[in-house]
Amino acid sequence: MPSPAPARDARPARGCRLRNGAGWLLLGLALAGLAGCATRTWNTRIKPVGVEDRYEFNTRFPHPPRDTFIVLAFSGGGTRAAAFSYGVLEKLRDTVVELDGQPTRLLDLVDVITSVSGGSYTAAYYGLFGDRIFDDFRSRFLYRNWQGELLGLLARPDHLLSIAGAHYNRSDLVAAYLDRTLFDGKTFADMSPAGLPMIILNASDLNNATTFSFIQQQFDFLCSDLSTYPVANAVMASSAVPGPFAPIALRNYPDCPQRHQPWVAQSLAHDDLLARRHAVALALSRYDDPARMPILRLVDGGVTDNLGVRGSMMSPVAQYGDVPDMAGAFTPEQLRDVRHVLVVVANAQVYAPYAWSLRGRAPGLTDTLRASFDASLGILNTETVSLAKNGFLMWARHVNAMRPPGDPKVKVDFAVLTFNQITDPAERQRFNTMPTTFHLQSAQVDALRALAGQLLQESPEFQSFLRDMRRSGR
Repeated sequence: MPSPAPARDARPARGCRLRNGAGWLLLGLALAGLAGCATRTWNTRIKPVGVEDRYEFNTRFPHPPRDTFIVLAFSGGGTRAAAFSYGVLEKLRDTVVELDGQPTRLLDLVDVITSVSGGSYTAAYYGLFGDRIFDDFRSRFLYRNWQGELLGLLARPDHLLSIAGAHYNRSDLVAAYLDRTLFDGKTFADMSPAGLPMIILNASDLNNATTFSFIQQQFDFLCSDLSTYPVANAVMASSAVPGPFAPIALRNYPDCPQRHQPWVAQSLAHDDLLARRHAVALALSRYDDPARMPILRLVDGGVTDNLGVRGSMMSPVAQYGDVPDMAGAFTPEQLRDVRHVLVVVANAQVYAPYAWSLRGRAPGLTDTLRASFDASLGILNTETVSLAKNGFLMWARHVNAMRPPGDPKVKVDFAVLTFNQITDPAERQRFNTMPTTFHLQSAQVDALRALAGQLLQESPEFQSFLRDMRRSGR
């Protein structure tokens, strides 16, 4: 299906060129005009109820109802995270199980991939192109010096002039480059075609200090249509590290019926003030008045959740406020069929020692800020994994409590893959010293791919899931 054209400013995006002139005035005018040539790609106004192409579980769930349910979560961490996540996909591709008497790749049974930052490059590419990822993603992304290319973009005089404007920044510039060179101009209308998992890319909303997921349920509260939005811009928002990158901007449009969802009002009126659903509802309610919040500013998803699990299956937004029943993903009839649940969290976080710590010297300002950020991120990751696992286990208990005696029960296997699981200290240190950049050596990329497959194979939870499937006759 061809992508609808994304909304752009009325000014032409191309065709601005310096003309030969006789004086400095003409040159100055030409340069000033050049700064206005690049235009931001904005999200578009939502379509009327019933005619929109909604990017949500109801339209993008890849498989008919069945008893298996598989969710993958890809963390942040630049190319390191992208390569580690890619290795998980390779391992699932190479793991074959029996399904209705037919050999089936476990990868073909994946229902949802949720991601942030570096992991979003892998997730988005697979969600758009499927198995093509195994043919060209390594050459198009993993083995390329993307960091050098992006620095080269920013060094061009015409680009420097473009990002000097008030309505175009360096993240807009990079998003446009990704759109041309990696994601082939695709929008969310092209994402997750039949048979491929639903992809949930996650950023952080600076306006509300909360996770922002690129699903139509989230865009409803902006009265905006996700289907026309470029995937490259969503990936850029998911990986826009504050400082090196500027926020990605989204418009908050005037009122629409889709914005008013009963669960939000119910939560604000009746939920405990400390309940997560209440906190999410409170943040969403701030979108109600576009005059007070006309523009959202999105940055790296790792600011609020560097593992990509809080804004996915356990999000009140994705589940229309009913997380215990996963009402956005399942009908009650479908929920009764689920038995075998596998969640795989690919966490590419590193724990490298600081040079100032090894030398016993006091950290400078930059070192202090970095160490403080790393400490917050490490604690957040640990707590997020615990909350996500407990959330899935609580969901399983809720579902099992509703089933009649004698009916098969839901069992959740929650596998977390981290570098800390590497038993050899020297090998663990080698991976922990891999930088958080968008450029790694080919040998480092290949080592990360192999490590992901090895850790998944050794995971007790993964092996438990495979045993249960075989015992059930699959």
